[in-house]
Amino acid sequence: MIYWQKIDERFFGPTENTEEAWKERLVLLGESERDEMELLVALKLEEMNTRVLSWDPDEYTVAFREQLKSQNGKANGEK
Repeated sequence: MIYWQKIDERFFGPTENTEEAWKERLVLLGESERDEMELLVALKLEEMNTRVLSWDPDEYTVAFREQLKSQNGKANGEK
């Protein structure tokens, strides 16, 4: 939101509706750039569905997570 309210306005001038300003800026892109943008959006939407982690937690992270679970269980009255 900061971009659309401050940065975009500085370079492209004020807009009536910052929620829709991106639509006004599409004309600044060429056809090939718009096609690439469509591919990027499709890729990001697909990545959002898979949410693959790029790392495996190490032993310290696993131990810390277990410790947190234990503390939360005690705080909620569980044994």
